[in-house]
Amino acid sequence: MRNQNLRLTSRPLVVLLLAAACTPANNDRSALVIDEAGLLDTAQRERIAMFHGLLLADYDIDYRLVSVPTTGNIDLYAAARFKELSAGAASERGQGLLLVIDPLRDRVRLEVGYALEGTFPDAFVAYIEQQQMVPFFESGRLADGILATTELIVSRADAALANAGLESEVQFTGSGGAGASTSARLNAGSNRNYSTVAVNAGTTPETTLLNYFAAMQQRNANPELEIYSPATKKMLQDWVMTPAQMDNIVRAYRGCNAESPRIDDDRNHGVIRYAIRERQCAPWFFEKTGTDWTLDLTMMQRAIRFGRDNSWHFVRGEDHPYQFAFTDWRLDASGYPQAE
Repeated sequence: MRNQNLRLTSRPLVVLLLAAACTPANNDRSALVIDEAGLLDTAQRERIAMFHGLLLADYDIDYRLVSVPTTGNIDLYAAARFKELSAGAASERGQGLLLVIDPLRDRVRLEVGYALEGTFPDAFVAYIEQQQMVPFFESGRLADGILATTELIVSRADAALANAGLESEVQFTGSGGAGASTSARLNAGSNRNYSTVAVNAGTTPETTLLNYFAAMQQRNANPELEIYSPATKKMLQDWVMTPAQMDNIVRAYRGCNAESPRIDDDRNHGVIRYAIRERQCAPWFFEKTGTDWTLDLTMMQRAIRFGRDNSWHFVRGEDHPYQFAFTDWRLDASGYPQAE
């Protein structure tokens, strides 16, 4: 097995993608993204191919994308195109995936090869299509939806590895029709019927964070919740927050052990952070709004990034009012926290 160190992540409302580049072993990414329908620009095709190359390098999963003007029957087409492209042939274990997008019939299908049927059952494929991919597609963000779905494929591969999945022996190549298809809703417009359930900010950062996690567990995507700072509410008006992203936030922090909040001398800013060794648990930032503490998610966007192993780090040189909470840490050249 190659190094299993590719990791993308759903963090609060923003799909934070890797900045690293990787080229497949044959130095040719053109076979990874075949945009016959012309749905993507050059930069988008290259970025998707880069991440599919990372998936191959780190998880031995040969993931292809094909857009085609029309497929007729997308299920039959995907199975035939999977065979034609030899999806999985670049994998040492024949592990192949093929995403097909048909704009004329407004359909999308993720075809799963034999070697990955146990890791990506049909129910999971339907979930990531409907709860992650389609909400981006209907907002006109095709490339973001594809990359956000790759993120969940990586999470599922991680879980399979942790549970002794992704078997080490060579598997049969090809596809037997496993996977799922659904309406793509390309550029259909988002259905913004947000939950009307109130989620209030707390008089302590801990209470606000607990209320935020509860809102995510309830899939409450309302950007006007009182747990958010004014700047965060404004930012969220333009974000796509999918059910799958909210599910992922809850899962990601379920095993994290928070430290006591750190409050600045003026009692205007607060931080809840986690031990340095819990490198996948990024800190949370709060600002005082009236008598309550509200989540400042704009800080997540500005100053936090995630590396290839999903470890969070600061953007070096980014000044912010939360630096007081990290004076007992030093940052390495890439902004990763280290103990003094």
